[in-house]
Amino acid sequence: MASAREKFDALIIGFGKGGKTLAPYLAQQGLKVAVVEKSPLMYGGTCINVACIPTKALAYQAHLLEQGDPIGAEGKKEKYARAIREKDELVAFLRAKNFDAVNGHPGVTVLTGAASFLSSHEVQVETQAGAWIVEAERIFINTGSVPIVPDIPGMDSTHVYTSAELLDLAALPARLAIIGGGYIGLEFASIYAGFGSEVTVIERGSPFMPKEDRDIAQEVQKALEKKGIRILLETKVNRIEDGEQSAKLILGSSEGREEELEADAILTATGRRANTEGLNLEAAGVEKNDRGFIRVDEKLRTNVPNIWAIGDVNGGP
Repeated sequence: MASAREKFDALIIGFGKGGKTLAPYLAQQGLKVAVVEKSPLMYGGTCINVACIPTKALAYQAHLLEQGDPIGAEGKKEKYARAIREKDELVAFLRAKNFDAVNGHPGVTVLTGAASFLSSHEVQVETQAGAWIVEAERIFINTGSVPIVPDIPGMDSTHVYTSAELLDLAALPARLAIIGGGYIGLEFASIYAGFGSEVTVIERGSPFMPKEDRDIAQEVQKALEKKGIRILLETKVNRIEDGEQSAKLILGSSEGREEELEADAILTATGRRANTEGLNLEAAGVEKNDRGFIRVDEKLRTNVPNIWAIGDVNGGP
């Protein structure tokens, strides 16, 4: 069966902050706009679904727990489970609100499916109802970024999670190991320590938080350690050995010594990469930089005149 074909003035691939802001703006200028989102669980973008909103919701509940009267381990598990349920309700509410705001805007159509370039002006969108070919004068790539999964033996363990996956963990892990000492890893360390998890942060480099001023980094480290968080610098994960109830991390120090660390959950937080897999950028002639992000100029234009890349996919701040 032939794919359905429709022409638009503008096509936005990705429903993140940039896309949901740009779509109504362009429609108000009289343009016919399509927004493509691969997953119905990502309407509204990363911030609402798997980043800022859910993590801050959990951080707030963890803070309340730390400020309240002391409770036992079982009480903390119950508080965590309830915080996860409330976080899920909040995210679902905001996701639906964002979808309705964009899809209900005059001149904007939302297509749920995977986008792949056929040419610089044509994109195929695979939806549950079938394939569409969308033609557009202007195309904006807004697909964001995804976690980097480091090449460590044993990373396929059932106890290893990305930041998005850990947010769906219904049961509080008694012991949480975090690979990576960047801002994502440290935020999760603070949250889970607040709920009562025994947290260890493993960072290959030194010093702690190298991009920050030393006085700030030292105060952050002291604050985290005061919460009971163990921070291991100049330490790498040599391998992960999977177990039924937990996993064992084999750690290596800069001196070559090995140490074993048991964990009920392992968070990989070693950075993020451009989310361009499956986009078939080559068909459109869109270039990437040496870090794998889409190359843009100061106006977010790619090397192809009618295509822009906005948000994390272009590697900006």
